[in-house]
Amino acid sequence: MRASRNSSLFLGFILSFALCAPALADDLVPDNKKPDEIKKDEGWTFLLTPGLSLAFADNRSVVGQTDGSTFTLGINLLAGFDFRSGDHQVRSRLTINEAFNRNPVLEEFVKSTDIFKFEALYLYSILPWLGPYARFSLDTSMLEGFDHRAEVTHWQIAYLDGTTLDRWGYNLRLTDGFQPLTIKESAGFFAKPYDAPEAALEFRLGFGGLHGIADGQKAVKDDGGTPAVEVLELESFDQGGVELGMTLWGEVFDKKVVYRVGAEFMLPVIYSLPDGDDRNTLDLTNIDINATLSFKLLSWMTLDYVFRAMRQPQMVDAFQIQNSLLLTASYAFFQPEEKK
Repeated sequence: MRASRNSSLFLGFILSFALCAPALADDLVPDNKKPDEIKKDEGWTFLLTPGLSLAFADNRSVVGQTDGSTFTLGINLLAGFDFRSGDHQVRSRLTINEAFNRNPVLEEFVKSTDIFKFEALYLYSILPWLGPYARFSLDTSMLEGFDHRAEVTHWQIAYLDGTTLDRWGYNLRLTDGFQPLTIKESAGFFAKPYDAPEAALEFRLGFGGLHGIADGQKAVKDDGGTPAVEVLELESFDQGGVELGMTLWGEVFDKKVVYRVGAEFMLPVIYSLPDGDDRNTLDLTNIDINATLSFKLLSWMTLDYVFRAMRQPQMVDAFQIQNSLLLTASYAFFQPEEKK
């Protein structure tokens, strides 16, 4: 009798456990499903980072060196915002780099770097790595430009109307503030085949316009064939053509090294040339290559190398090349938050 009662209790316990097991399993057994995909950050992201760079050197009775002091003062600003909503993305950047140098040969501060560049880019992702884009950019110099010389120099200015003017002195004014000015607008398709913190690669192919505003500005183009330094008057122009762009950027070595390399090519198919100028599309191809390499020494100090090579044949038929190396102290008022 007692054995039968114990058997009944045991069977009831087994039955109750069997009925409750699925619920217990749901609470206690880890879920083997794949975690939900982490979506890219959406909303606004702002960037504002001003910087200051200084350098000083002094020579006294040093063999092969001019006695005196050399100062270099640089001011830069990186600002902008990003906005992302679903498949839509907007990126904008304002870059200002100004540097001034004073040495014993030219005992006055002379502009050595002057860059003012703004770019806005809209992307729509049909696929995560492919879609249409629209782009606008503005590129110029903020301050007046001069040709400075240590000795009295003879300049010969050739104007567009065929007349010439001779000038003598220690400096010649070449450009006004915010002149020459280059404006670009384009639209097409982008592809981003690789996207990682260490390296991100983006291509653009589209059609757009390029406008060079330079009426009344001047540029030195001396071939050394005459005692005088030859100066040309510049002329504004408009072009329409195919744009091809590539950008590679990333952060390596625990974000201590940041790099960015970009190249743009614009092949004009719509343009106008003065009589006697028989250059074709390949001769007028516009090229803009730029690279930035930053070494983070401290949280507020970086060693920055900036390179740029630009060719606009319809304005100045030669490569304009700039190199600069600066030790920069900066403070970030706004900066993108690190992804978790």
